[in-house]
Amino acid sequence: MINRVLVSCYRLLTELLFVISRPLLWLILPLYRYRGALYPPKSRSDRPILIHCASVGEVNAVIPLLRELINKGYPLHISTVTVTGLELVKRSFRNLDASLAPLDIASLRDKQLDALSPALILVVETEIWPMLLDRAAYRRIPVLFINARMSKKSAIAYGRIQALIRYIARSVKLVLAQSDADRDRFHSLLDVSSINAGNLKYCLTLPLFDPISKKQEFGFDADDLVLVWGSSRPGEEALILDIYAKLKEKYPTLRLVLAPRHPKRCDEVEKLLRNTVYRRLSDMASESVDIVLIDTLGQLAGAYTISDIAIVGGSFYDYGGHNPLEPAFYAKAIIIGEYHHSCKASVEKLLSNNAIIVSNKAKLEKDLVSLLQDAKQRQEMGERAKIVLTENADALQNHMEGIERWMR
Repeated sequence: MINRVLVSCYRLLTELLFVISRPLLWLILPLYRYRGALYPPKSRSDRPILIHCASVGEVNAVIPLLRELINKGYPLHISTVTVTGLELVKRSFRNLDASLAPLDIASLRDKQLDALSPALILVVETEIWPMLLDRAAYRRIPVLFINARMSKKSAIAYGRIQALIRYIARSVKLVLAQSDADRDRFHSLLDVSSINAGNLKYCLTLPLFDPISKKQEFGFDADDLVLVWGSSRPGEEALILDIYAKLKEKYPTLRLVLAPRHPKRCDEVEKLLRNTVYRRLSDMASESVDIVLIDTLGQLAGAYTISDIAIVGGSFYDYGGHNPLEPAFYAKAIIIGEYHHSCKASVEKLLSNNAIIVSNKAKLEKDLVSLLQDAKQRQEMGERAKIVLTENADALQNHMEGIERWMR
């Protein structure tokens, strides 16, 4: 009873704050291309599966699942918390219905669910949105947590209000967790059926390229050594450029590809390249260069294809790191920095198979030299990384089985 009262008070308070702040939100949200969060999606009558993703990382993780659901003919609607996540959905699936998730206000959630009337809601990873879950329970719409993960720290924090969390999440019927530890934490917290379905991030389906023609596209020769820094963040470009200048003296055929996480930073990165021989990838010049700067989205997979060593960025300064599984898909030797908490599970899986090197700013040059002088080590690391993906490929099948039980 007390939990019902608390949720009702929360609902009323957030509604009041929303009404008061709506004029201000109307003015501010367009600055962030976020006004869509005030409106419901277009009405549908086919009762789609509503799949809720937070951002780019969650969208990337479930792309294999989205393809499988589409292939099986299930109607889908994707909602994302971020604009970048929505853009990724629209870029990857041009005909897929998608929208920004509404602000987590009861009236907006009601409008969202009224418009879609979803048969099932899939919440990716750890998104616990009180009003989404509460209004789903009111409508008796089953909710599944998919590719679910929960850190020990989060489990302890949620555990302090376990009774309230269980009431809020009473619409959750099944948790398809990434690991045994995640399964146990969700089961302990929610007391619902929880299984270790595996991590969908391992079920990558990336484009395949011809390495020779792709090297030509980048302006490199067939026997060049190629170092790719993927998803670089501020500070990392300067770090690798300093190291590259030293390595270049010992390895004259070494080439470097820089792929900033956000292409809008390319002007900033170009200032660091003024004293180097470089070009932007979008510049269709034919002359050979030492460094190529990727300045458009969708080109990193091609760069990983031709790499001899792939460095995964956002991890040498405290940005949390990015997905190391993309270069693993192409069987590449991988280096990641010490700050990789956002992809910790993937790194640990690769580490347990001796398929990645965890480095830092101080020892990166040494780690690169070790790999550059040992082609066999690079090849074997890449092969082990690819095996990690193939051994976890059943995650997609496990998720589909769990979802389809609730679609009958």
